[in-house]
Amino acid sequence: MIDFIRRNEIWVFFATIVLANSIFVGAIKFGLLPMGLYGHGRFLLLGGVLFAIVMLARGAGGIGELLRPMLKWRVSPIWYLVAIFWGAANMVLFLVGKGVVTGNGLSEVTANFNLVTRPGFLLTLFVGSFVGEIVWISYSVRKLSDHFTVYMAAMITGVVWTLWWMPMVVLNVGILPDLPFLALLINQCGVAAVAAFLYWHTRSGLVVLIGQFLFNAGLLVFPVAPTTGGIPTYYAFAVTFFITTLLLYLVKGPKPLFGRRVATRQIVV
Repeated sequence: MIDFIRRNEIWVFFATIVLANSIFVGAIKFGLLPMGLYGHGRFLLLGGVLFAIVMLARGAGGIGELLRPMLKWRVSPIWYLVAIFWGAANMVLFLVGKGVVTGNGLSEVTANFNLVTRPGFLLTLFVGSFVGEIVWISYSVRKLSDHFTVYMAAMITGVVWTLWWMPMVVLNVGILPDLPFLALLINQCGVAAVAAFLYWHTRSGLVVLIGQFLFNAGLLVFPVAPTTGGIPTYYAFAVTFFITTLLLYLVKGPKPLFGRRVATRQIVV
């Protein structure tokens, strides 16, 4: 069994976490577990499953490898600026474009900071972004890049990331109500792509963490989510964000975008 996990570590993790999260969310939905566990519980489960599988496959050294990218902070300030402003800039420019198309002008560009100024909510947002960076980028994208291009690794990660969200979407547990699955898939692939882009250029988990945290906060501040902007707006934003992120790769790399890559070109810490 250990040999099987070692040979198929990333795929074992993907299958295990999707199954484990489905059981966890289902147990909450049907009252077998208290709703209070959901806030941090889904992220602790996500990180716990990863740490357990890596420990089985590679021992304590593998755990250290997961956390090491968080310690790298000496990178060019431009990457911190990209991480800070990329999500918000996309949201604001999208809303400006929406205002032009609808004839509403700049009235579409609004911001509501009620949720993101609550300490408890900010803590949950941080925990989710912190665990998400380690699991989906420092581990998943980097591991997949042993065999695929960075962009392909990000797309595969985005699909599995969406599958992780699927039980919450299907059962409407602790998530924006009536979240369209296809739009979520497009959005998560875009998020995975820009996070992988930042990681490839910086090898810094801290930069990616900042980008993820602020992007997640931006979805709650600007009216681009289904509950604030409507489902058509969310679809349009997801597609727009995906396209603008694709342009990052076309302009700045890494290239090629698709296919397999040799082991010597993988992402390293």
